[in-house]
Amino acid sequence: MNNKPIDILTMKLISTASKFRLGYEADGSHDFAHCIDQLTPLLPELTNAVTVAQLFREMLAEQERHDWLALADSLEYDLPLLLKVSFKP
Repeated sequence: MNNKPIDILTMKLISTASKFRLGYEADGSHDFAHCIDQLTPLLPELTNAVTVAQLFREMLAEQERHDWLALADSLEYDLPLLLKVSFKP
């Protein structure tokens, strides 16, 4: 991976997912907030910003339900794939 903002965000998403899988919900939630902060300025560069925003709403609902494994799956697999296909290089 290069050090482009999208690549840095993807690494952070995977790291955050790992924290949720290991049971570190507080640290994972803290990092999840940072991921949202990192994604916000990238939204105008995405071809599918609406889809990404919808996924984030679903992820917030998973967090609210304390469904840490579903949230980890979204962070590690769904969002990075969506970002990869929707980012304008």
